[in-house]
Amino acid sequence: MKEKLIELIADLKLNEAEELADQLIKEGIAVQELYDLVMEGLAEIGKKYENGECYIADLIVSGMIAKNIFAAANLKQGTGPADKSLGTVLFGTIFDDIHDIGKDLMIDALENRSIHVIDLGVDVRVSKFVEAVKRHQPDIIAVSCVMTNSIPYLQELGKALEAENLLANRRFLLGGAVVNQDYVKIPQIDFMTNNFYEGIQYCEVYLKAKKGAMEV
Repeated sequence: MKEKLIELIADLKLNEAEELADQLIKEGIAVQELYDLVMEGLAEIGKKYENGECYIADLIVSGMIAKNIFAAANLKQGTGPADKSLGTVLFGTIFDDIHDIGKDLMIDALENRSIHVIDLGVDVRVSKFVEAVKRHQPDIIAVSCVMTNSIPYLQELGKALEAENLLANRRFLLGGAVVNQDYVKIPQIDFMTNNFYEGIQYCEVYLKAKKGAMEV
């Protein structure tokens, strides 16, 4: 019956998945086990998205299912058991850009993978990014940008982070509709993509590798 929860989440059966989760909670399922089941279901959705079998809207629904199940179990989304945390991502939309749909969607997906996210919001000035990196010491700096008129601020941010020596032992990512290798030239950026799932995969792979190296 427990494996059925994975199937229901993967099939986006919201009501049925939540009802089964409630039943498992009442029966005393361990928090760790419930967390792992939900994560397996989300992983299946991720594979479907990667293979073109579902859409971003489906990822949103899967995130809703996970949030509701975690809430029912009094399990904070994005943390899970303490030893499951992969690392920290500092996220924000660059200055002069107020778009947040892509950013918020990615934050939900990262948190569902037990990645701690610090959300700086939208229209974030370069100075605020720099101050936040110094304060929170994230593993990844992720910046969203949709407006082409904000590209100069991205370039300014890259130079500022480099000047302050804040790029060592972390990754600097750019995502959003503005991403185009032909005209976005920011040498400090480690990875650029306008594909939601590519961004999630990059963060997850990097953080797992970094955590594994630290545990050796």
